[in-house]
Amino acid sequence: METKMVELQSRLDQMQSESGQTIVELTEQLEKAKADRVLWDEERQRMEAALNTERSARNALDAEMAAMREQLMKNVDLFESSTFQKRPSQKKNRDDDSCSRTTSNLSQLTGSFTAETINGVHSTSRGSPEVLLDNMASTFEQLRMINDLRQRNEHCQRETERMKAIIEASTLIETLDKKTSLKAFESIRVGELEGAYNRLKNDMERLVSGENGATHSVFERIMEENERLREEAVELRSMLSSHFEKQSVAGSSGYRRSPRPDSGHCSGADSEDGSSGADLEEDLCIERQCRHLKNLAENLTKMLTNQNLEIERLQQQLRFSESQTVFRPSDCSLDEAVRGAHKQTQLLAQQNMDLNDKLTRQSEELAEARAQLRGYSGPLGLENASDEEIIRLEAFEKGSIKHSGFLEVYNVPEFARIIVCELKPTLARLLTKNLPAYLLVAAFRNHDEKRDETALTGLFSSVHLVLKDTISRSHDLDLLSLWLVNLWRLFNLLRQYSGEDSQPEWHVANTETQNSYRFKAYDVAPIRDQLKLRIEECYTSLMKKAIEHVLSPKIVPGILQHESSSDLMTAGQERRDRNSGSVESQRKSLDDLLQFMEIVHTKLTTYGGDDIVVKQVIGQMARWMCALALNYMMFRRELCNFEKAIQIKHNVTQIQNWLNAKGLSDCRDHFEPLVQACHLLQSRKDPSNLDTLCGEMTSRLKPRQVVAILQHYDPSDEMEDGLSPEFLVQIQKKLNERAIANNDPIEDKDKLIMLGTYLPPFDTQPFSYSDFPLETLSLPSCLHMQSVCRLV
Repeated sequence: METKMVELQSRLDQMQSESGQTIVELTEQLEKAKADRVLWDEERQRMEAALNTERSARNALDAEMAAMREQLMKNVDLFESSTFQKRPSQKKNRDDDSCSRTTSNLSQLTGSFTAETINGVHSTSRGSPEVLLDNMASTFEQLRMINDLRQRNEHCQRETERMKAIIEASTLIETLDKKTSLKAFESIRVGELEGAYNRLKNDMERLVSGENGATHSVFERIMEENERLREEAVELRSMLSSHFEKQSVAGSSGYRRSPRPDSGHCSGADSEDGSSGADLEEDLCIERQCRHLKNLAENLTKMLTNQNLEIERLQQQLRFSESQTVFRPSDCSLDEAVRGAHKQTQLLAQQNMDLNDKLTRQSEELAEARAQLRGYSGPLGLENASDEEIIRLEAFEKGSIKHSGFLEVYNVPEFARIIVCELKPTLARLLTKNLPAYLLVAAFRNHDEKRDETALTGLFSSVHLVLKDTISRSHDLDLLSLWLVNLWRLFNLLRQYSGEDSQPEWHVANTETQNSYRFKAYDVAPIRDQLKLRIEECYTSLMKKAIEHVLSPKIVPGILQHESSSDLMTAGQERRDRNSGSVESQRKSLDDLLQFMEIVHTKLTTYGGDDIVVKQVIGQMARWMCALALNYMMFRRELCNFEKAIQIKHNVTQIQNWLNAKGLSDCRDHFEPLVQACHLLQSRKDPSNLDTLCGEMTSRLKPRQVVAILQHYDPSDEMEDGLSPEFLVQIQKKLNERAIANNDPIEDKDKLIMLGTYLPPFDTQPFSYSDFPLETLSLPSCLHMQSVCRLV
């Protein structure tokens, strides 16, 4: 009995322990379920909020659609009013019996109109298709009248401009004709030309009679020189005549008679100080300019008249062609009317597109003209120059010019346009690195010092809108690199000079002067939040729009097919030549890949990118290269062999050496899965080496990736046999045990494909300190910013 009691007691204790464990497990499941429920409630609330937002947006669109529908109905009622009502067609009175036939085709005509527009409003007055056709004809007639009025308005404007030009030219010519010296010049020139004509005629007859080509050419040169000297002599004579006339008028009060212009001498009193000669030279230049302006005004008037005549001729042809295509729905069948309406609609759409193209073209021309006016004259020829080859000129320090690192902006829109649109990448390479970021911080500090919140937010909004549009539209590597670097620097400057004390690491490296520059009135955290979004957008655009489409085609040829390591081995030469294609192009593929990485690195550093930006961009490129190369390698049997493994490892080593040379040794680790795949192909594959194959050598590879590489392994004919299925099963089992021992996630067990061109967001958590002194900031003269802002 006691034995049974002991057994029952032990069984009871065991059951109690099991029950306790079950209760604990159930409690954990309950807590997990509660946590899941909280998460689902939060998700449901977010979905409800998004749904409410969508509902409000839809209600707004419905209200806008209703307003547009109401306005459309008002326009239709206006066209049907007595003001626009057309006389009833005689054909309509004669063909009332055909109304039933046309009613069946009404759906074909009104297929493009909504049911809300047709039904419910004056259905009796618009029930007939003939009335609808008349309304459409009235609409097209009104549009034609509007186009005609617009053309007339443009014609009147051109005529007004032409008349103004003619009046101005006539006034200028009359003013020039009134000048005594000009009249004297014309009269003297006529006499000189008559005498010169007679002399030249006799000389020409005498020289031509000799029939000597050399004499003829010499004569032409002499005549050209003679003509030039004659014009100068006539100008001087006319100027002397005018000058002595003025002297005679001025000297009449002193009872002194001035000599004649052609007497060969002048008074010594007028020439003692040399002022008379200077006055003559100045008057001579003025007279030449007047004659040049007169000729130019006459030529421009003729050109303007010819252009107006050509415009009028083209407009007449256009009106004639439009008159040939005008239709009246009441005078034709329903199908013809519908075709005519579609034709008119297409014509209007084409005209609208032409006007839009013209507007876009004029906008581009205006932007180009503004750039030229501001000193920009096209590319500077520095696209392929390295940062060491660019010469930067440092200005002399001016002790009398000092400022406190404040930038006062007069014209905010123009400032935003200059700092975003006018600052081209080729120009930014010649200026101070991160110049836009420093200018914006100085401007923000100025508004913070004045406690002007409206001006501060307005300045940021203006720059933010222009910058957002520029980033979203651009595919240029230089432009996106420039603004990624500047946005990241501005983001860190707002942290470095912020007035917050919650993050001491932002201010620990500041000097006393830099601490005095910190924001005192406002918290700029909302601005940093917006900048963070723009940094992520610019980073995404740079990687996806400018780098990915160039980098992706270079990965497989540069890493997997490059033949630079073929001299390290002799085995399998025929096999490589058979599978490689063009050996010469493959030998250059790795150089092309490294050259592109060098270009990206150079651009980032040239524009002022710090180590954080460079490491994230180059590191992401390294991740893409490893992922795409490994994904391609796992399913290509010709790549999974001993010789190719040596070749691929050599190519990867070349890239890693380049990373070391650029100070990016942290990015070497991104190639570790591909390096381990190469080690796996080079290792001994038998059960005795199972622990090595499934150990640290393949720690960065997933179980299915190891199995896939071994399944496609193609052994060399001279070295080893193929792998047996039993060995692959042992590998799979050993890898699964390793995953369980390392507490790897369950989804990693079945993961095969690496994320190829997946792009994680830009990491904005690290902080980058800047030692640039804001009090040394200067405005570059090439951007012409002195008219919109100044340093104070």
